[in-house]
Amino acid sequence: MSTDAHVFITRPHSKERPDPFGQAIEALSTPDVHVHAESLELTRTTVSDEECKRFADDLMTYASTGSCGWILFTSARTIRVCADRIESFVDYVKCVHERGARIGVVGPATAKALKALGIDVDLQSEGSGEDLANAVVAFDRERGVQTREVLLPQSAIARVQLRQMLSETGYSVRHYPVYTTVTVAPRYSRKLATMCSSTSVTATVITAPSSARALKDVTHYFFPHIPVIVLGQASAATMAEIAPEAQVIVADHPTPEAVADCVKRILETHAGHSPKKGI
Repeated sequence: MSTDAHVFITRPHSKERPDPFGQAIEALSTPDVHVHAESLELTRTTVSDEECKRFADDLMTYASTGSCGWILFTSARTIRVCADRIESFVDYVKCVHERGARIGVVGPATAKALKALGIDVDLQSEGSGEDLANAVVAFDRERGVQTREVLLPQSAIARVQLRQMLSETGYSVRHYPVYTTVTVAPRYSRKLATMCSSTSVTATVITAPSSARALKDVTHYFFPHIPVIVLGQASAATMAEIAPEAQVIVADHPTPEAVADCVKRILETHAGHSPKKGI
C-alpha cells in the first residue's frame, strides 16, 4: 500500500502552471510513496517607484561621472523589479560598468538573472550579504583600490549586515529599498494546521528569506516539527535568527535538482517507518 508525502514549497505551483522545484519534488514519487508539492504563496511584492527613480537617477549620474565603485545585487527579485520598473535599466548598468564600476552579486541565481540581461558580473559570493561584503573588501585591497561609493538596491526588509560592514570599512553606501515583501496569507494558518494534523508533511522548501519570515508570521509552531530546506546561506541566516529551533537543511545548489536531493534524503531517512504527522 502506497503512502503520501507532502512537501510545502513557497512558490506558485499547480498542474496548470507547474514550477520546476515542484516538478522535481513530485518526480521523486515511487510505487510506494506518492510525493506532493503543496504551493504556499505567502508574500506579495510591493514596489517603491520613488526608490526605483532615485536608483535610476543615480545610475544616470554615475554613467556620466564614472565615480561609482560598485553596484551590488543580493537577489534575482531585485533585478526583476529594477528591469521592470526602470526604463533603460540594462543600458544604465552597462554604461556605469563600462565607466569602471564593478558588479557584485550574492549567489548563482542572482548572477544568472543579470547574465540573462546581458550584464557581466565581476564578483560572485556564495551565501550571504556578509560574504559579499568581505569579498568586495578583499577584491579592492588585492588591487590597491581605495573605497568608493557603492550602489545597493535591495528589499526594504533585507538584512542590514552587508551595508553595515561596507560602511564600517569606509565605503559610502547608497541604499535603495526598491521593493518590499509583505505577508498576504493569514488564511494559511488554518490550512497549515489542518494539513499538518491530517497528512504526512515531509519538509518545507523556503526559496527566499522573506518567505521564511512570512511562514513564521503565519504559523509560529511550524518550524520545530518539520525540516526546512533553504536555497542558500541568506535564508539559512534568516532561519537562525527567527527560528533557531528549526531543522534547517541547506541545498548544495539553488536548483530544483539539489532541493529534490534534500527531499529524497529525508524520505530515505524515514523509509521503513510509519509516516509521521508534522504537528
